[in-house]
Amino acid sequence: MLNVKQSFVVGTLALVLAMAASHATENGSGFIGAGVAATPDYEGGEDYEASPVLSGQYNFSGGRYIALLGGGDAARSGRMLVNLVRYSSWEMGPTLGVRYARDDVSNSRVDSMDDIDWATEAGGFLTYQSGALYASLGLSFDISDTYGGYIANLSAGFKQEITSRLGIVYSTSMSYADDDYMDEYFGVDGDDAIRSGLPSYQADGGIKDFGLGLSVDYRFTPVWGIIGSFNAYRLSGDAKDSPIVDSEGNRNQLKAGLVLTYSF
Repeated sequence: MLNVKQSFVVGTLALVLAMAASHATENGSGFIGAGVAATPDYEGGEDYEASPVLSGQYNFSGGRYIALLGGGDAARSGRMLVNLVRYSSWEMGPTLGVRYARDDVSNSRVDSMDDIDWATEAGGFLTYQSGALYASLGLSFDISDTYGGYIANLSAGFKQEITSRLGIVYSTSMSYADDDYMDEYFGVDGDDAIRSGLPSYQADGGIKDFGLGLSVDYRFTPVWGIIGSFNAYRLSGDAKDSPIVDSEGNRNQLKAGLVLTYSF
């Protein structure tokens, strides 16, 4: 069973970048949202869990904002970012995030391996928007010495306004992780192999996953609305070939969320 801290952070990840982008309030100060999400219990796993979702964004003058978002890759993660650029098609600023622990998972073999602690990450992002199109690049470094490496995310999308109350965001993404990240989350060392019965495996850095996303935002009053999101990721490279994915999990990773929002 998830504790309060895990529920909060696992919920945060479910609102992926496309969801936040679709609900960035232009007329007002921001929004808050709460709901439920379904995500794999570890990156590469095939068992899913339901969790509460919390998200939000506050807009300052000049187009600057602070937002609480989900991660842009297949992993369970969440981050807070601050856009420091005023009145521009470009957005840029720092990020601070968490990457969730791998412990108490449903798969008995993976659960017998060493737990992976929560990771704290710091980095930055750069986004360009032109009309309904946007593209974003993010880079995050582990500052908690959990995996000691970095991960980069590239995403792009299209925002379609169907009516004044209904909007859809279509998105695509790709992530790259270094040797340290890949071996921590997908490797199987000697001790893990003995405990789990899985073969030893060393994972090298490379493109970790590709993703597609869809987010639907419907406002049934000027301030109340609902967002539904669905993201599908496909693990690649050494991530997909890991025993915890290839024999015990699934390279296809899904995330879904349903959130009630209030704009102010």
